[in-house]
Amino acid sequence: MYTRRRFSKRKMIILSAIVLVIGIIAFKILLNAVDPFRHLRITIHNQSDYNLTDIQANLVQGESYNTNESGSTYIFDKDVSSGSNVKFAPQLKLSGEGAVSLTFTDSRGKTYTKTVCGYTEYLSGNSYVTVTNENVTVKEECM
Repeated sequence: MYTRRRFSKRKMIILSAIVLVIGIIAFKILLNAVDPFRHLRITIHNQSDYNLTDIQANLVQGESYNTNESGSTYIFDKDVSSGSNVKFAPQLKLSGEGAVSLTFTDSRGKTYTKTVCGYTEYLSGNSYVTVTNENVTVKEECM
């Protein structure tokens, strides 16, 4: 007589856990592969003693800022307090190629302008801005 063998509950749980882990790893690999092609995101790490205000991203095409064209300036409406981080995707409209600069003012009244994406055709990728009391550094990964 033929008897059908079933998996035990323990084996099913282990098998399910393995499939779940493999699925999570595959999902993370897919996200990392697609990440550079998502809309440009700017992350500000404020490690200074000062709050950052008046934050805006601007398109630069050629030798000038395109402040007259619609979609060439994005104003971030929140302040970045000392010791905090913020990530945002500036809603800019680029035709052709250009660059993106970030302008902000600290609570002392000192204004900074840094290029956060030196060359882009698609406004995609990531840019990381770290603000300390001494300087502002930018790590750009944009396309």
